[in-house]
Amino acid sequence: MNINQKAQELAKLIKTTDEFQTMNKYKREIEKNKNIKRQLDNYLSKKDKIYTRYKIDEANKRVSQLDKEYSKVFQNPLVENYFKSTQDFNLLMQSVYKSIEQELLR
Repeated sequence: MNINQKAQELAKLIKTTDEFQTMNKYKREIEKNKNIKRQLDNYLSKKDKIYTRYKIDEANKRVSQLDKEYSKVFQNPLVENYFKSTQDFNLLMQSVYKSIEQELLR
């Protein structure tokens, strides 16, 4: 048994999940809308810079302010759906990681 082959099989299975497919559907829709994509990319870039430059407490304060600045972007149904689907996918992946961890600890 080759572990990399099993990892590839797992990735293929993950791609078939509703969570992955829904997230990618909204991602493609955002990519079609240049204005929303630009705003979202700008937000994510600023957020990443904050978390790399500041300690966690200060970073959280700054990101909270950034969130307020971008509140109109977040209210766009397309962006809301994308973030919700991303959250759903992340929950799925957490579940997968927990299952792997449980198996490793047996």
